[in-house]
Amino acid sequence: MREAGFSPEDADAAVCRAIEEKRIDDGLFARLWVDDRLLHHPLSRRAVEQELAERAVPREHIAAALDASYAPSREPEVARELAAARWARLAAIEPEVRRRRVIDHLLRRGFTAGLAADIVRQVEREEESCG
Repeated sequence: MREAGFSPEDADAAVCRAIEEKRIDDGLFARLWVDDRLLHHPLSRRAVEQELAERAVPREHIAAALDASYAPSREPEVARELAAARWARLAAIEPEVRRRRVIDHLLRRGFTAGLAADIVRQVEREEESCG
């Protein structure tokens, strides 16, 4: 609003009014962001938290949204779903390259190296036991 020529006082008053009227709701925004990430572009909890922090969402809203939709215990499940999907798409690639690419995919999504390696081993074992 300031870039549009409004005074700082007018801009602040408009933001305060929007918050009072529930037109701006950081808590709702955070919950919707977490849900959207999990559904459309899953990331680690840490990466989702960082995205929200970069958007100036208050920490208490970030924590509440993560606690509501993305418990720490769910992170391995999210990583496993990502790994299994990538693993299946890379079926024609030699095993070591396939392993590395799936681990790298999980790392780019913000998962820790230890979790990524464990999940890829799990996915690989599951494939071996089924086929």
